[in-house]
Amino acid sequence: MMQILNYNLEAYIPYDEDNIEKFLTICEEAIENITNDEKPKFKLKSAIHELLVNSLEHGYKKSPGKVSLSLKKTEDSILFELCDEGNGVDLESLNLNRKVSDISSMSSRGWGLTLVNNFSSSFKIIPNHPKGTKITLTIPLD
Repeated sequence: MMQILNYNLEAYIPYDEDNIEKFLTICEEAIENITNDEKPKFKLKSAIHELLVNSLEHGYKKSPGKVSLSLKKTEDSILFELCDEGNGVDLESLNLNRKVSDISSMSSRGWGLTLVNNFSSSFKIIPNHPKGTKITLTIPLD
């Protein structure tokens, strides 16, 4: 049986629902081809959705922008990398380890990166050179 081990996707995406959904659909097809395991599929699909929207909203300030996605399957995990060439992230302002104190704290923005961080076994946000952001994470295959 043939198995896809790597995907590399790059797109210039306008900030509108149709184009975001088109790219997400292509990414979801790649995820479907790289693993049959439902738990990692859910985590990968959630991560790409959250990180893509963050990239376009914050990195490109709701303007069109180039986004690159890489998926690589190893024996026990899937390595995920999303890069953009937007404004970059203020790493000092991020709190990826915050906890829910009460239901009202969940209504504030900024929980997506925290959630992605919590369901990956490794999560890194670094500058993408010459500009932008590179996010890498590892999703274990259970």
